[in-house]
Amino acid sequence: MPSVSTNLLQRLAWVAFLGCTAWLAAALPEQPVDAQNRSLKSPTSRDAERLRELAAVVPTDPVVLVAFTAPGDLELPADQRLQIAALTEQVRALPGVQAIAAAPVPDPGLAAYAVTVARDDELPTTERVLAACRGGLPPGVGLHAAGLPLVEGTIARLVAAERQRVVPLLLAVLFAVAWFAYRRAALAAAALAPALAAIAWTSGAVSRLGHRLDPVAALLDPVLLTIGVATSVHVVGAFLRATATGLPSAAAVDAAVREVKAPALLATATTMVGMWSLATSDIPAVFDFGLRSALGIGLTHFFTFLLLPPLLRRMALPTGAAAAAPASPSTARLWSAIGRHRTGALAAAAAISALAAAGLFRVRADNDVLQLLPRDELVRRDHDVLAGRLGGIDAFHLLVPARHPGAEPARLLPLLAALREQPGIAGLAGPARRGEDGEVAVPLLLAPGGSAAREALFAGIERTTTVLGFDGVAPAGASVQLARDSGRLLRSLLGSALGSLAMLAIGMALGFRSWRLGLLGIAPNLLPSLWLYGALGWSGRPVSVATAMIGCTMLGLVVDNTIHLLHRYQALRARAGAAAALAEAWHDTIAPMTLASTVLALGFGSAAWSRLTTTAEFGVLAAATIATAWLATAVLLPAGLRTPRAAKGIA
Repeated sequence: MPSVSTNLLQRLAWVAFLGCTAWLAAALPEQPVDAQNRSLKSPTSRDAERLRELAAVVPTDPVVLVAFTAPGDLELPADQRLQIAALTEQVRALPGVQAIAAAPVPDPGLAAYAVTVARDDELPTTERVLAACRGGLPPGVGLHAAGLPLVEGTIARLVAAERQRVVPLLLAVLFAVAWFAYRRAALAAAALAPALAAIAWTSGAVSRLGHRLDPVAALLDPVLLTIGVATSVHVVGAFLRATATGLPSAAAVDAAVREVKAPALLATATTMVGMWSLATSDIPAVFDFGLRSALGIGLTHFFTFLLLPPLLRRMALPTGAAAAAPASPSTARLWSAIGRHRTGALAAAAAISALAAAGLFRVRADNDVLQLLPRDELVRRDHDVLAGRLGGIDAFHLLVPARHPGAEPARLLPLLAALREQPGIAGLAGPARRGEDGEVAVPLLLAPGGSAAREALFAGIERTTTVLGFDGVAPAGASVQLARDSGRLLRSLLGSALGSLAMLAIGMALGFRSWRLGLLGIAPNLLPSLWLYGALGWSGRPVSVATAMIGCTMLGLVVDNTIHLLHRYQALRARAGAAAALAEAWHDTIAPMTLASTVLALGFGSAAWSRLTTTAEFGVLAAATIATAWLATAVLLPAGLRTPRAAKGIA
């Protein structure tokens, strides 16, 4: 029996834990946002280095394009042009405005000005510029604005709003699902507690350390909440099964912990491996997300076995069959159908997989920061209007090194003429600039396009300069860095997924002490990603950064149900025949597997209501991947195990 001093120390430890948790959680609403999305850009790439070299020739402060338009296709009258010119002088005097210059435009119904804003104050300065323009707008004149500061500022605003809206919504949905499944609010609240503690200790610590919130980091809280609840339901399910045998709550908790602890540890390790694989990316946002999510998932596992057992011990549940979760008649029918149609199910899965594999050859990657925004967002609408009227908004520079023979006008002009024939270039964007050391930068206007088209364009420019004898002359600028960082990220995520797959197979083989079970556990969980990317290939939809992350994040996540099923089967197989062990293991785990998959699908699916389009796409496809993984684990895996050859092979 514990002494009084031991009880006192335990209570003090709990008070300290709850106090630290509350202090860390209080920092979440105060976390600043990465308004310039710097974490989405690689600081070490060759393009980042060229951008720094370009800054020695051309100021690289952010530029906002402000355009004044006449109604319809009319020409702007002279008096209104004078009023607009006077308005631009007021804009020039605003704090944070570095410069403002009229942009040459061929459209007589449009007057455009490039406003250069201070880099450290770009979002507030941009807002002041637009407010001044709206306030002094001549009657009947329309206002449109475009530029990377506006796009990034809008993304930052939406990211901050999403955190305040999506996480509470997700919390309510998961609580409702758990309450419906267990018919007890106390059990539902207990299932949520470890995940909430992990969010506080992970995201709260990140906020206290001063790290900023970006579009990728905004996924961390929903991921931890969803994964945490999915882990808890396996413990609660084992607890209810133990209670149903007549054990009191305290003994049922001990039995549940003994049953679930080993597979839960293996499931957590495999999920952490999937997240860790993201840390191979040189994009800071993805690297940080990989490390933080892996840490958070580890904390979720720790808090599950720290917080959930004492909470369950306090549950005054009746013993016997009434305490168990209500059985569904459909479970028996499903098990019977698996036995009757296992050959057809496996043949259908093989056919779909072959079709999906063929679709992989049609997959293409593309990414565009503007596509993060919904179509009805003002910034995106204005960008489309101006890009259509001007031929393009974004620009890059052709950077000629100092003392390069190509800097001579007689040689440079033929090169520029050849480059202007490229389909992605809309024309010159201004006069050439020469730096103090002799470098030359020529601005070129980009036609609208995604990252894949622009990456191909920049690669084509470098080939052209090499063929024409302009070695060392290369494209440079923020647009170049953004397009190539997107391509590098997509390729690195593919490599991360392959590396994660290999580590998961090894980890499961070691965890089960059987390479056959390890491979068997991986096989059905490959199908969701295979089918997803095959479907994207056949549908012609490009793979974005968000959808590329599904391969890494989901692979380590969806194997959890497989681990719990195979671990239970392996334990029962030691004292029963293969068929009886599989049937009992399946019936023991199907309810928590279904509930965990439902929680995961609803959790990630809640992102479908995001205003950020790629986040919404990630949520929908992640939910579809989880549903497919449930089908593979609950139906296809048992169908494969019920074949005599498979049962004999893992005996």
